[in-house]
Amino acid sequence: MIDYGANWRSITVRICTIMDLLLYLNFIPTLIAGPVNRATELMPQITASRRTLVDYKRALYLIALSLVKLFLLSSWLNDTFVLPVFTLPAGQNGWDSLLAVYGWAWNIYFNFSGYTDLVTGLALLLGFRIARNFAHPYLAGSVKAFWRDWHISLSTFIRDYVYFPLGGNRKGAIWTQINVMVAMVISGLWHGAGMTFLLWGAIHGAGLVVHNLWHRWGKVRLPGLPARLLTFHFVCLAWVFFRADSISDAVTILSNIAGGSLSSLSLQQYRALFLFVGIIVLYPALVDIRLTIIDRVADLRWYTLPLVIIPLLALAFFLAPSGVPGFIYAHF
Repeated sequence: MIDYGANWRSITVRICTIMDLLLYLNFIPTLIAGPVNRATELMPQITASRRTLVDYKRALYLIALSLVKLFLLSSWLNDTFVLPVFTLPAGQNGWDSLLAVYGWAWNIYFNFSGYTDLVTGLALLLGFRIARNFAHPYLAGSVKAFWRDWHISLSTFIRDYVYFPLGGNRKGAIWTQINVMVAMVISGLWHGAGMTFLLWGAIHGAGLVVHNLWHRWGKVRLPGLPARLLTFHFVCLAWVFFRADSISDAVTILSNIAGGSLSSLSLQQYRALFLFVGIIVLYPALVDIRLTIIDRVADLRWYTLPLVIIPLLALAFFLAPSGVPGFIYAHF
């Protein structure tokens, strides 16, 4: 509604009817957990006189991929690594705590990006193109780059309606950093009115401030992989507070990790750690494979589409843990 009010002077927004406005405010695919739809982007599609299927092959692929992310990857990570530690942090092994943090980082990514793929596919089948919400956040070599790729619709919304109105970067270096901190704290509180979310936003705000100051005055620039690893672990640090039930639980988990030693690493933990390290190192290649598949799907004949869709559905339903996964961001 804020975006609609800010853009009501636009001809494509102003000419809508009450029913158009109600559809915009209650657009079913994105009603639960976004993406945040901009009136200037969605309203012209709502008021269009004719609507047809939009890129149905990509839509079906995204829906199938979302089920793999949600039912298989997110559920397995949550059940195997995240829940045992975050439910009862006290007394946990340091390596189990570290694996839980890694697991949560990928769990929330697969869950939220899977949800986004699902609603994007559904919207395409209904004849709508909705806002892009994810790029490839764990490819980021800085906190700033991370926020260009994570929850894009929210980060741009906060930028346009919090950061810019505060003055953005127009009032000098000091006020720029203050505005960044305020915007990120508000972003944290958007997820929930709790100290853990406030601190999560503040940590990211501090990371952005350090990035800005270092970019302005620092002399050393990290190359690709080290920069990605540093950014990923900073994001993981913040994720601990996002997921923990309380600040004390978050501190307990971090203390467990700090107290871990290589001598206590079991074979099972070693394998899991190797898996997570492999994922983050190979992530660029995995992204390239995904993008290649999307391009190839667009060129497929309709009758060959099941050759892509059916294996994905088989992965999702036959290898996934039992139960129906929830949408993490539906709680915010």
